[in-house]
Amino acid sequence: MNAYIPIALYLLLFAMALFAPPRWAVIGYLLLSNIDIGSQNASIGALNTAKAMILPVFLLWRFRPYAGHGRLTAAPVIWLLLTGYVAIASMWTLYPSYALKLVGHLLGSLLIAMMLLRASKGGYITIRTVVMVSIGTLAIAAAHWFLLHDWGGEPDRFSTFADAQSFAAFVTALYCAIITSRSLSVLVRFTLGASLVLSVLLNGSRTWLIGLLASSLLAIFVSQVRSWVKLMSFVLTLMTGTVLIAEFTSIMGWVAEASGSNRIARAVSDAYAGNYKSSGLGTLKLRQTLFRRTVAGIESSTPMELMFGHGTCNGAQIAATISKNPDPNRALHDEWLRALYEWGIVGLVLWLAFIASLVHYSLRAIRGGGDYAQPLFTYLPAFAIGLSGENIIAGAGNAVSLGLLMLIALASVSYRLADRAELLRDRSSAGFGPPARNFQPAFRESH
Repeated sequence: MNAYIPIALYLLLFAMALFAPPRWAVIGYLLLSNIDIGSQNASIGALNTAKAMILPVFLLWRFRPYAGHGRLTAAPVIWLLLTGYVAIASMWTLYPSYALKLVGHLLGSLLIAMMLLRASKGGYITIRTVVMVSIGTLAIAAAHWFLLHDWGGEPDRFSTFADAQSFAAFVTALYCAIITSRSLSVLVRFTLGASLVLSVLLNGSRTWLIGLLASSLLAIFVSQVRSWVKLMSFVLTLMTGTVLIAEFTSIMGWVAEASGSNRIARAVSDAYAGNYKSSGLGTLKLRQTLFRRTVAGIESSTPMELMFGHGTCNGAQIAATISKNPDPNRALHDEWLRALYEWGIVGLVLWLAFIASLVHYSLRAIRGGGDYAQPLFTYLPAFAIGLSGENIIAGAGNAVSLGLLMLIALASVSYRLADRAELLRDRSSAGFGPPARNFQPAFRESH
C-alpha cells in the first residue's frame, strides 16, 4: 500500500504542472524532480520519461507567448556541440543503447532549460517561487522520513522519493538562491536557509556538504555586506578550526557517539579511527579504486584514444572490474574523468568550455543586479565539487539537473536586464533615448 504513495504524489504533481496556473505549474514541475521511481521497474520508468521529455514539451508550448530570444549565448551552443560529439563517440561504444540514452538525456536537459527560460520571461520563476519549492521539498522529505522511512533502500538518509545525492544537490541549489536574496526578510532567509542546511546534514552527503560550505563562503564575498563582516567570517572560520584542533579528542568522542545515526559523523569517526573499510566512509574505497584505474587507463591510452576518447559509456569496462553490472552512464562516479576517458581531449575541452560559459553567464548576470544573479554564481563551486563525486549529466528532469537549470533561469532575468541596460547606454551615447543612468528594469516580481 505504501508503495503507491510516491506514485500518487507523482501523478498529483504531474497534474499540477499540466493544469495549474503558470506559476503553480512551474512549482509543480520543480517539485516533481523529488519523485524518482524509475528504478522500480521498466513500466514505472516510463513515468520518468514523461517527466523528462513529454511534460517539458507541453510546458514549452504553454509558455509560447514568451518565445524568442535576444543575444545568443555560448552555453546552449557549446552544450549542443558536446551532445553532438557524445553522439559521434557513440560510434565506437560497446554500449550503444546506453549511449543513445545519454544523448536523449542531454537533449532533454536542453529542452527543460528552454522551457524554464521562457517561464522566467513570464515572471513565473522568482525568489518567491524558490521559497515555495523549498518548503514543498522539505515537506516531501519529512513525509518520506516519517511515513515511508524504509522506501528507497537508504533508511538512514533524509531525502525525498529521489536519490539521496540528488536531493542534497537540489537542496544546495535552493539554499544558494535563498541566502543571496535581498528581497526576503532576514528571518525568512535564516529560518529557511538553516532548515536546508540541516536537511543536508541529515541526508549525510559528504560531497554536497563540502560544496554547500564552499558556496556559503563565496556567497558572503559576493554579497553587499560590509568588508568587516566578510573579514569576521574568515576570522570565525579560523577560530572554529583552532578550537577543533585544540579539542579534537573530546570532539571525536562526541562524534563517535553520534556516528550510529548519521553518515557524516560516521565517516569522520571511521576516518579518525583509521577504519577505511567501514560503512561509514560509504563508497570512498570504491571511488578511490575507480579513480586510480581510470587514470591508469588514460595514461595507457593510444594517441587516438587520448585525443578522441575510448567511446561513450565505455568507462563501464573499468567499473565492471570492481562491481557487477554497473550502469554505463553512472559507472565512473566522476564527470571530469569520464569526459577525458570516454570523449578524450576533444570532449574534455567541450565540457570545460560549457562550465566556463556558465561562469561567464553568471558574471554578466551580476551586472544586471537584482536578486537573480548571484545564486547561480555561488552554486557553481558546489556543482563543480559534485561533478567530481557523481555522474549526473545523464539525468534530464532529475533533482540535480533541475537545481542547476532553475538557477540558470533565475540568472537569465538579471542577464536580460544587463543586456537592456547596455542597449540603453549604447542608444544614449548615440543620442537616442534617455540617459542610461535613468534606466529602470521593466521586470517586477509579482506578489
